[in-house]
Amino acid sequence: MSADAVGVSGMGAGASELGRIEGALRASWGADTCAPDDLARGGWSPANPAWGQCDVTALVVQDLLGGELMCGEVYGVHGGRQGFHWWNRLPDGSQIDLTRDWFRAGQVVMEGVSVPRPMRHSLRRGEEYALLRGRVWQRLGIPAGSATAVPTVGAGGGAAPGAGSCGAGPWAGPGSAARGSMASCRERRGAA
Repeated sequence: MSADAVGVSGMGAGASELGRIEGALRASWGADTCAPDDLARGGWSPANPAWGQCDVTALVVQDLLGGELMCGEVYGVHGGRQGFHWWNRLPDGSQIDLTRDWFRAGQVVMEGVSVPRPMRHSLRRGEEYALLRGRVWQRLGIPAGSATAVPTVGAGGGAAPGAGSCGAGPWAGPGSAARGSMASCRERRGAA
């Protein structure tokens, strides 16, 4: 979904600011911020820059605009589950998905569930998140280490989600769901 298609009212960021954020993210994606599982499955290419970027992108958007992280199952053309996809629900209730354009024809993302931001001790993709966040901050002219609307790694708060389209998500420690299991989204639903 393009930033132009999302209404962002009542939160201090209009369509032009959201477009600026989207541009900074797109210019910051690379093979070094792509989910390792996605790199192994199909590599990364500037022709499909959003490939493997959904989880870290959703976290950076949350850093900048607040709101909730959303996670949903991805199913392929023949009905087989292919993994998970991450996006954001903004404070005004609108949903934004800046990486949805990587999906191939016929893939379906199921209804998402809100998931809490993972804590630092349960990181899987912290390096990729920090790299993407640093690039976006630089492109937006935000001083390194600046506080944002929500806690970030530098501020002692949350950390990056894990494999978005292909894995169990950000939780990799003991008791985490098996890689690729829907339990990762279900177990992290609000109070459930």
